[in-house]
Amino acid sequence: MKMKNTRSIAAGGLLTAFAVAVMLVSNLMPSGMYTFPAVSGIIVYVLSFAAGRPYSWASFAVVSIISFLFCADKEAPLCFVLFFGYYPLLKELIEKIRFRPAEYIVKLLVFNAAGAGIWLLLVFVFSVPFDEFSVFGVRLPAVIISALNLVFILYDLALTMFFRRYGKKINEFVTKINKR
Repeated sequence: MKMKNTRSIAAGGLLTAFAVAVMLVSNLMPSGMYTFPAVSGIIVYVLSFAAGRPYSWASFAVVSIISFLFCADKEAPLCFVLFFGYYPLLKELIEKIRFRPAEYIVKLLVFNAAGAGIWLLLVFVFSVPFDEFSVFGVRLPAVIISALNLVFILYDLALTMFFRRYGKKINEFVTKINKR
């Protein structure tokens, strides 16, 4: 049992370091402020296959803290902390709801609550001017929210396809390593 625990800790450290490295790339490529947190969230979720859910949540906390300390643009770590970092872990729990419409309502509520939290923090804590959320002087929050909900649905479907395709392979790989 001790060997498995040691491997879990090692896997946790390696995957957490990898997720942090992906987040730090946002310093070099600020245009990826949503892409890098999403990829880091997937890496944190993969850790649950290798070591278990508690290690994934610990990894989420560590990646969050280090990202806030070392990322120049705070928008990427904010997106990671308030949505992309925990959503893949939460998605699995939400999908245990057997009534499909209720499942999607819960997913959309989680996404919109996270989006509202990010927006409120950007405006009131990080002092992003409210005018940044308009195009040619016209405020388009309803259009932006609708578009982001559509993008979220596509993101959720992409995660589902990714984990259906690779989840079994990741699990087999981890099982093979743990038998050694």
